[in-house]
Amino acid sequence: MNALNKRARQVKIAHIVLLVIAAALCVRFAVTLVESARIGAAADKNPMEFLPSLFYMLINSKDMFLAGIWTTVRIALFGTAIAFVLAVLLVFVRVQVPQRQDKAGTVVLKEIGALLSKLYITVIRGTPMMVQTLIIYYIGFGIFKGTGMSVTDINRVWSCFISGLITVSLNSTAYLTEVLRGGIESIDPGQAEAARSLGMSNWQTMLKVVFPQAVKNSIPAIGNEFIINIKDSSVLSVIGCYDLMFATTSVVGIYYKALPVYTIAAVTYLILTCLSSLIMRFVAARLDMKSVSVPSSN
Repeated sequence: MNALNKRARQVKIAHIVLLVIAAALCVRFAVTLVESARIGAAADKNPMEFLPSLFYMLINSKDMFLAGIWTTVRIALFGTAIAFVLAVLLVFVRVQVPQRQDKAGTVVLKEIGALLSKLYITVIRGTPMMVQTLIIYYIGFGIFKGTGMSVTDINRVWSCFISGLITVSLNSTAYLTEVLRGGIESIDPGQAEAARSLGMSNWQTMLKVVFPQAVKNSIPAIGNEFIINIKDSSVLSVIGCYDLMFATTSVVGIYYKALPVYTIAAVTYLILTCLSSLIMRFVAARLDMKSVSVPSSN
């Protein structure tokens, strides 16, 4: 017993020592950051040292970074929202199964719809988002150019932001469709059977019973898709979309210092994703979605 107590005291002392060392290192790092920020803010030209140079470029290019952050957040937020609406429509097509009472035409439509939705999901999930971005941008540009519009007029209508938003929306639609399909399949089949026994049609069963519960179960995955879009939207810089990544490369081109600027971008993306993760957890914990619950027939 004495040996165990001695061992426990040694472990506790070791933990305390590690905590003290970690706290001391954190304080030292914080002091270094503050001093570097002071030097960078007061400098007349870009310092040679890493951290002072980082803060110098961050302070003097803050408007560029803020503009890029604003675009990144808007594309991720609106892209995920639009994708969710499209995924709701697509998942209804995706999960349709021919019934014995269906007419021949209805069966054919269900089969074709399910096949096309599977093909769309396979193509989108099987190709890089950067390639999708370029294809969508140049398809739109080519369509407007075919109408005789000038390049200036096309850029007003078919902006890089619109093209990037469409790309993110269509890309996320494929993933959210599968997320919602998984949520639907996680619902007890007895819920749908009981709803039909009460006189509900297949569409009413999906809308009032199955789908609200599936959405509620899929909220964490939907939030995760939003966080992924914050990071993946960085590929939109290939078409000139002024997001955080485009702003970063622009600052690199001004100061010819890559590592400090890309460090700023990495930390900024990390902050955005961490904040989004916290918000999504709060929403998932607080959101109370009302859904029709029908007793299982099993």
